[in-house]
Amino acid sequence: MKLLRSVAGYLLKTLLLLILATGIFLAWQSIREFRPQTAEVIPVDGVAGVAGDTLTIATYNIGYCGLGAEMDFFYEGGTMVRPEKETYDKYLGGVIGRIASLPDPDIIFLQEVDTLAKRSWYSNQYRLLSNRFEKYHTFFALNYRAWVPMPLLKPMGKVHAGLMLMSKTNPAGVQRHAFSEGYSWPMSLFMLKRCFMEARYQTSDGKQLVLVNTHNSAFSDAAEIREKELGELKAFLMEEYAKGNYVIAGGDWNQNPPAFDTAAVKASYRVKTITPPIPADFTPEGWHYAWDPQHPTNRDVDIPYHDGRTFTTLIDFFLLSPNVSLLGANAIPTGFAESDHQPVVVKVALKK
Repeated sequence: MKLLRSVAGYLLKTLLLLILATGIFLAWQSIREFRPQTAEVIPVDGVAGVAGDTLTIATYNIGYCGLGAEMDFFYEGGTMVRPEKETYDKYLGGVIGRIASLPDPDIIFLQEVDTLAKRSWYSNQYRLLSNRFEKYHTFFALNYRAWVPMPLLKPMGKVHAGLMLMSKTNPAGVQRHAFSEGYSWPMSLFMLKRCFMEARYQTSDGKQLVLVNTHNSAFSDAAEIREKELGELKAFLMEEYAKGNYVIAGGDWNQNPPAFDTAAVKASYRVKTITPPIPADFTPEGWHYAWDPQHPTNRDVDIPYHDGRTFTTLIDFFLLSPNVSLLGANAIPTGFAESDHQPVVVKVALKK
């Protein structure tokens, strides 16, 4: 009996210590939680240029150069947390090479760009890309600053990441706009603080071109959050168009566009839909979407990528206001070699 009381006492003390340690950890995380402002100005150096009447724009979620074809991801059914250093270097080189091979875009939207994260071996990808592509003006909007304790035996650890804009023409202004909705406490301590990035350009007719780089909430448990994000994004886009501006939004929406037709996708892919898609009445008449119907842009990361076996879908695309014409849209098939996304490139013209 004495032995049982001793064991019970030991277990109780251990449990109390675990509870105390957990409480201290959550308190520490809460104190240092990333709390961005509703709108934050991102500095622009130099004189603003004038946007061309015809533009080529690309969007590419680079997956922090950590989710190439050989990788799965623990949070979505896999087991891996980060690639080995040699594999990471291969993915990083692949992303740089992929961007260099794009058809000379005027503007590039990037998502999941790490600046200081264990998962990407603490490399500053924003600085690396800015230095490599010197002909572009570059801007960064932080949307992830946390210390992630999962998985417990091999935590993902420190993460600093965000959205990046690369632009040949210097914009007149750049801002970060926070989505107001997100996960509740304590999950909010470890998840992204989603946002969209606005870049504003002068045009030759005295109006403005407003570009939006967005990365909406992911995961199956965030459907309601995505719906509210869409509402806030819609309000911003409609307001800018009502001013007479040209408006283009693109990025990783984490939802299918309306009328996404899986039958149009090439047979070499195993394709799925995400329910619900963006509603058909999300925008008024005249607004139009731009994507490549033959190629999905994202693959599941529950297993490494295998053609015809891994599920894929289409969540990276553009939305154009009625005064912007679509001249072409192409996804770049990469075999998901260096990222779990494939780039999308559109060519557009401003209707003047």
